[in-house]
Amino acid sequence: MKVFLIGFMAALIMFGTNVQSNQLVADSGFAAQALKNCKTDLRFLNQVIGWQVKWPRQWQSTIVAGPDTASEAITTWSQVPVALTLAIETLRLGITSEETAPRAVVIRVHQQVRDLLSDLTMANSKYTFNNFEHRKAAQWNALIRESIAPAVSMFEKFIHNEYLPVTGETPGLSQLKGGSKCFSDAVIWWTTLNPSMNEIEEIGRRFLKESRAQLLATGKKGETIKNILTVLRTKTEDNHTTAKELIAISEMALVRAHDKTSLSFSKRTAKEIVVHEMPKYMQASAPAGYYGRAQGNMPARYIINPSRPNERRLMAEVIAFHEGMPGHHLWSTYPRKNPSTGYNSGILEGWALYSEYLADEMDLYSSTYDRQGMITKHLWAASRLIVEPGLHLRGWSREDAIRFMMENTVMSRTEVEIEVDRYIVMPGQSLSYILGADLILSERNNARKIMGSLFDISDFHDVILGPGVRTLPQVREDIRAWVQLASAGGE
Repeated sequence: MKVFLIGFMAALIMFGTNVQSNQLVADSGFAAQALKNCKTDLRFLNQVIGWQVKWPRQWQSTIVAGPDTASEAITTWSQVPVALTLAIETLRLGITSEETAPRAVVIRVHQQVRDLLSDLTMANSKYTFNNFEHRKAAQWNALIRESIAPAVSMFEKFIHNEYLPVTGETPGLSQLKGGSKCFSDAVIWWTTLNPSMNEIEEIGRRFLKESRAQLLATGKKGETIKNILTVLRTKTEDNHTTAKELIAISEMALVRAHDKTSLSFSKRTAKEIVVHEMPKYMQASAPAGYYGRAQGNMPARYIINPSRPNERRLMAEVIAFHEGMPGHHLWSTYPRKNPSTGYNSGILEGWALYSEYLADEMDLYSSTYDRQGMITKHLWAASRLIVEPGLHLRGWSREDAIRFMMENTVMSRTEVEIEVDRYIVMPGQSLSYILGADLILSERNNARKIMGSLFDISDFHDVILGPGVRTLPQVREDIRAWVQLASAGGE
């Protein structure tokens, strides 16, 4: 999560930007499209991939690229005051029409904007050039200081003084007129599937049951699920893992995964991936990490959240496999005849979650503890299929959702709150992980039954990876066509 940041989130950071056709928009980014027909300010406020999260990364890219390339950036980012003024006017309309975003979301966005403002106004801001003698550097620095920072300050004051005081505690879409359809449309947009609420919850309960059975098998005789979860939560709270150690564990996991790629894939990626620390302004509201595509000559990055490393130790390996190899990085860099374009959370996050199961089959987890990390992550992912309908269709409160996840996962309350607020702000997105993985796993099981000894895991993965991004129904069709052809003796 979302891994927008969504991670989530995973792959959510791969969305691209709103800086298109030279027009700057301060909204919820890609996530706004899923809610385009919904009367809610969640279209404009988002703590996972909103403007206050994306823009700073782009500003830092300008600094990295150097002042010689700053001309276009100066033109684009001169629009910040206008974009933020329009955002304020839009949110004022939301106040009038009672479409304000839930309070939990607004609190997180407000804190991010405050932190960003603090960074922008520091004497040695990371968003300004040190080389003041270069003409473009001086222009850029003046833009940050005299235009962008005041505009961000204006937005922060508006949120604090006008918007936050009138927000409500109700977290879900059920309070909206047409909220049920809004949720259904969002699920379709994110996953390219159209499951009913009952189907979503049934799949969630099935994965919870299967994951509990797996976890029980890792324990000692006589232990219960509750005992194991309690022990794991205690270990999570009491271990002394440092941020440096967390990064090292993730790096070693990625090396193992790369070395064993040939066990399950016919092709290898030559693209490097490195572990990189997440910017501090994102850490408080962001999930454990996300994948960043390679840019130019720079390697791809697994951007890890090093805050609370003791809490993140249990799932360190499984998240590395999800974001890196054989997850998002392998998908992104897989040798294809035609480059994979577009975005669909159902296949991208479905593949990444499937990769966590595949990593277990490839014997990539280094200990029983790390396998337990994988299983508890699946308890977390399955819980979403109960929590999201609860929040958006069944009238659950935020506290109801937190309580359910505290009872069914080993995550700390801080982490659970981050996750629940992500489900509030991006309805439908978190469902894509299990729904996508379930489709892949189900089709793989069916293929094995039909093909018998003809089934080859590398060929199966080629069918999924080769064509690149497309809808989950199309992935299903591709797999079944391959099974039919191979079973008939074709190539």
